[in-house]
Amino acid sequence: MKDPLSLLHNNPNLWRARDQHGACARFALGVDKLDEVLQGGIHTSGMIRVSCATGSGELSLFKQVISQPREHKLRVFINPPAELQAPWLVTQGIAIEQVLIITPTNDADALWAAEQCLKSAACHCVLLWSNAISPKEARRLQVAASHNDALCFLFSHLNKNMTSLPVVLDIKLAVKESNIVVDILKHRQGWPINNLVIPFTWTPSNHAIQWAMLNNKRNPRPLHSVS
Repeated sequence: MKDPLSLLHNNPNLWRARDQHGACARFALGVDKLDEVLQGGIHTSGMIRVSCATGSGELSLFKQVISQPREHKLRVFINPPAELQAPWLVTQGIAIEQVLIITPTNDADALWAAEQCLKSAACHCVLLWSNAISPKEARRLQVAASHNDALCFLFSHLNKNMTSLPVVLDIKLAVKESNIVVDILKHRQGWPINNLVIPFTWTPSNHAIQWAMLNNKRNPRPLHSVS
């Protein structure tokens, strides 16, 4: 019978401080406060979970990483919650020909697509939106990303009963006034940190203009009146 302690030591999901080996390659986020606590930025490969409400600035926060100049490498978006706008991608420095959007009809196909993209070694990063992923499935994506020098971003909804996953970085985002509040739940080679407040400017939208035009269409009024 194997020693229970040795089983723990051999568990790949268990991080041990003594295993920390110097500095590793990182991508800076371009957010000084966050880069500082992350010791220079995020790892250049592996899986990152971002728990947040849709539209919390989750893509803009990582735009400097997503747009890293890695020639002939794809940025794959799997089941994004909204249509990606080409002008926005261009303003972030992302070449349209390096963007692939996949919209599977179920979670199983989405996870399969993410793993295949990571294993292809053709991707700089895979961005996956999913709320149904097990630790075992996350482990497969983490291994595929690490072994093929790629990043896998997992975006999921905020949940009080979130399951711990084998990722290099696990963070939670919340919007408070004109700030993003970041909780670092897990950080390889680092410690958890709560309530990190980051001033943030959201990408402008034309929702107000669209609403006004739609309202005017429903209630047309003459431009001039004659008494």
